[in-house]
Amino acid sequence: MRKVGWKDIDLKIALPEDVKSTECIGELEEFIGQERAIRALETGLHIDAKGYNVFVSGTTNTGRRTFVSRYLKKKVEGTKTPGDWIYVYNFDDPRSPNSISLEAGTGKIFQKEMNDFVEIAINSIGESFQSEDYQQKVTSLQNEQSEKRSNMLKELIEKAKEKDYTVQINQTGVATIPIWNGKPLTQEVYEALPEDYQKQITKKGEEVRELVNSYLLKLSKMEKDFGEKYKELNRKVASFAVEGHIREMKDRFSESKEVVEFIESMKKDLLDNLGVFFSQEIDSKAFFGKRYAVNLFVDNSGIEGKPVVEVTNANYSSLFGRIEYVAKMGMLDTDHTMIRPGAIHSSNGGYLVLDAKNVLSEPYVWQTLKQVLFSGLEGIENLEHKIGLLSTVSLKPEPIPLDIKIVMIGEPWIYSMLSTLDTDFKKLFKVKAEFDWEMTIQNDTVDKLCGLMCNIVKANSLRPLEREGIIEVIKRAIFLSGSRKKVSTQFGALEQILLESSAVAEVSGHEMTQADDVSTAWEEMHKRVSLYQDKIKEMFQNSTLMVQTEGELVGEINGLTVIQTEDLSFGIPVKITAKVGPGNSGIVDIQKESELSGHIHNKASLTIQGYMSSKYAQQFPLSLNGSISFEQVYSAVEGDSASVAETVAFLSAIAEVPIKQSIAVTGSINQSGRVQPVGGVQYKIQGFYDLCKIKGFNGQQGVIVPEANSDNVILNDEIIGAIKEGRFNVWTIETVDEAIEILTGMKPGKIGKNGQYSSGSFNRLVVDRLKKFYEIASRTHDRTGKDAD
Repeated sequence: MRKVGWKDIDLKIALPEDVKSTECIGELEEFIGQERAIRALETGLHIDAKGYNVFVSGTTNTGRRTFVSRYLKKKVEGTKTPGDWIYVYNFDDPRSPNSISLEAGTGKIFQKEMNDFVEIAINSIGESFQSEDYQQKVTSLQNEQSEKRSNMLKELIEKAKEKDYTVQINQTGVATIPIWNGKPLTQEVYEALPEDYQKQITKKGEEVRELVNSYLLKLSKMEKDFGEKYKELNRKVASFAVEGHIREMKDRFSESKEVVEFIESMKKDLLDNLGVFFSQEIDSKAFFGKRYAVNLFVDNSGIEGKPVVEVTNANYSSLFGRIEYVAKMGMLDTDHTMIRPGAIHSSNGGYLVLDAKNVLSEPYVWQTLKQVLFSGLEGIENLEHKIGLLSTVSLKPEPIPLDIKIVMIGEPWIYSMLSTLDTDFKKLFKVKAEFDWEMTIQNDTVDKLCGLMCNIVKANSLRPLEREGIIEVIKRAIFLSGSRKKVSTQFGALEQILLESSAVAEVSGHEMTQADDVSTAWEEMHKRVSLYQDKIKEMFQNSTLMVQTEGELVGEINGLTVIQTEDLSFGIPVKITAKVGPGNSGIVDIQKESELSGHIHNKASLTIQGYMSSKYAQQFPLSLNGSISFEQVYSAVEGDSASVAETVAFLSAIAEVPIKQSIAVTGSINQSGRVQPVGGVQYKIQGFYDLCKIKGFNGQQGVIVPEANSDNVILNDEIIGAIKEGRFNVWTIETVDEAIEILTGMKPGKIGKNGQYSSGSFNRLVVDRLKKFYEIASRTHDRTGKDAD
């Protein structure tokens, strides 16, 4: 048992004497307090094997994202920049564009080369087809064709004439007409002829038609030969016009086999589609410009080293890319130039930083990410096609091989959930980098914190902190950790304090941020979120919540609990009452019977019974009817931090010894009566102090906490001042007996050689009263044959 002096809890920050402000401090180059996470991250990024992606786990404001970003950017310095990726037209299957990888920066060059080539090729070929030489060659071919056709027709007519027929060819077809007496045979004359003549004329007509058919075949072949010669002429002319440009491009990009193959295929396609130049309906520049356009899918020309891409809003298309469409004549159309990359493509060859919660909340993102990482390939498919909501014909681009490390950032509960529910998770994220929420104060901790503050001040162009302001910020960092031996690594919260302190200094007209500015900013940050706490204080003030801070009462004690909202933790006192009487029902926890208690609280109730049985019922059975209640508490009670208070309340009710209402208690016990540490000690002390401030100080008030929580007694200057002036007190204890002595003013007493507690001691009173309960219960049983209840 120890009474805590103000010097024991007054935070002394050993700031170097030469530090007058943050202007005197050098910037911090390293990231502090996360050595474990740094080693894990280094391991995950160093191992070049499938599945060695990293899940960075930690609470909000511990600087996870800032650290990962800074670490990765430093890691990629001096590394080789990965290549560009382009999509080009697939001449064999236009619906499946081909992907090609190029050296970084080459994609943009090739894209421009192709654009220039189309412009040059269209102009050169167009001019060639307009040249006099070309026109002469075409005319020569046409004349040759016309002459052959004329000769063939003459030959046909002569042969038909030998069979007394004439042949007429026009646009509607071919007509064969018999000749009779040098004139075309009419139907009337034909019908008047003898039957034998009619048969001869019919037979000769069949022979002539066979002759015509053979002519038509020859004519078709001749026309085809002419077409081939005409095409070959066009191909030679066009090939000559572009051959130099083609050869130059192939030489320039000779290191890429895929690009050379594309250029060769493009040349063949160009020569196969020369008819476009003679079409009145098709714009040749638009046709070939779109067909041969290079989609610069991933352009790494503007980065140095491996890419680091950070995504905070990872919806499906932003992560995995998309295929865009345009409406044409009421239909949706697309092509290879409308394929758009996602973050996973932009980070290929480097690192992709994702927010775990966002990945899990967006439809199909997590499932698709797993598929991509397992396959090592990333195809592009719109979400509406993937889930079957749209049945339009779409592209199926050639997948791109992935060489990527994923760093996913999330809170510990997300890691736990994925590990438990998804068997694929640990196959893909083999490394966990845990961010600590606190770090132990060592010799260089203060120096590092000063350097961190200097970084934040410069990065945000804040007012410099003067010496006392620096000390005040460090105190806040210690308070947030909950231990005098540690500082919080919630650097996001530290940055917020500095930002708002600088704003207060600006309003106050201070050139530098002073300690008072930090305190004011801290209080304002608290006030913004303390509505619920203020309402509770108001209820204490008007006695709606009935907790006394003076006098003595039997079986009644002030416990302490912590309320946590989304933005604030604060402590409030709670009256705990205990009632006992003879019987054999044991201890009834009213919260448990009302289904207003959690598992840990129920365990604590059983621990109390175990402690009382082992300490006070060695010579006779424990016979009592007891009940305990948290008064005016209507929500669920959880935890064991009130078990010391509950135990003392019970013992007070049994011994009929009053408890000082000027003192509040927190702490849990084990079955041996040893007091164990609890959480939220600084908030609980503050809560009872605030109540005493409302009710009025009498110099006797204070809080009892476990000795094991000594380092957690971190109080503000106001409470430290009250302790220094004797208006408020803090005691630490190691056993229930020590709590009894403080709360009742009586010696707890020790067991003598006779097995009895010393006469007049508190524990003797407890045993004597319990013995009376047992005797009453025994008499009742002897008289009725039933146990008293």
